Amino acid sequence: MRKLVIALAFASLLLAQPAAAASPSEVRNFGPDLKTRCAFPEGIAADPSGRIYASSANLAASSGPANICVLDRAGNIVDVIAVSAGPGGVAQLLGMLFVPGEGLYVADFAGGGGAGRVVRVNVRTHDVALVASGFFAPNALARDGDGNLWVSDSFTGSITKIRPDGSTKNFAYPKELKPAAGEFPPFGANGIAFDREESYLYVAMTSRDQILRIQHDDGELGAITIFATGTPGGALDGADGIAFDVKGNLYVCSNQSNEVAVLSPGGQVIAEYRGIGNNRFSNPASPIFRGRSVFVSNLALFEGPAGLHKVSVFTAPYPGAPIVGGDEGEADGGGD
Repeated sequence: MRKLVIALAFASLLLAQPAAAASPSEVRNFGPDLKTRCAFPEGIAADPSGRIYASSANLAASSGPANICVLDRAGNIVDVIAVSAGPGGVAQLLGMLFVPGEGLYVADFAGGGGAGRVVRVNVRTHDVALVASGFFAPNALARDGDGNLWVSDSFTGSITKIRPDGSTKNFAYPKELKPAAGEFPPFGANGIAFDREESYLYVAMTSRDQILRIQHDDGELGAITIFATGTPGGALDGADGIAFDVKGNLYVCSNQSNEVAVLSPGGQVIAEYRGIGNNRFSNPASPIFRGRSVFVSNLALFEGPAGLHKVSVFTAPYPGAPIVGGDEGEADGGGD
């Protein structure tokens, strides 16, 4: 029963001028079917050499490790990194963030019972180091210019700051970011991203099809307001992972309506990407830019083990906004 509840919880899981409507044929599959190695891919990241990392949410397992598949520029799987289970007994990997010189940060849901954690993976040696623990549903990761790591918790409706020294501070928004009884999917705070000036931290609120933003100043979070609200079956339905382009447009994975919606800096929907046939999205969960290419992980929750467990890609009008610590150059595995 607990396994079913967790799976349902997961299920639940540009331009200053208006852009022309996106053609669905622009979305295509990238790389092979991942179900045998990285089933239910939820998180996605990129390193400076162009490799793409897709993390397995591992929903069919109640114990044991979970994998991260590493794809080269041609979409070939060139490595598989196993992340052992922590105290929760099972690894279930969600959001990721690659920081050169440090490694690949990964949020581990770990069964959803308070055993959630954030770990750092050395992608060369596969060593795994604990960064922080005690989360109920650690979901997405972001970084600010001071080197703080930020983590959303989808069950508690909170955002946690992890300082470079490992200490933490929690900012709770239970009214705005915690799912209420009866809301579906039962996930609250999900994807997070800072705008370019770091004036706001943007947060996807999955159960209410919303994007909110929180005032940010010198490592502190303040007032929270609604930036955009979607509609059932349409843009932002099941708002999940998010990412900015260089023009301040926000790309939002909508895991219930199977699309990636693009919001202007004013919060209007200016484009929607869906895909068709075998190239369609299947519960798109997380986006990452590599130049103008947008790579998207597909959780495939409602399609089960036989579904489209994959990474998708499409070309955006503008490149992605720089990620803090993500300067171009050769990949750095990160040291522990």
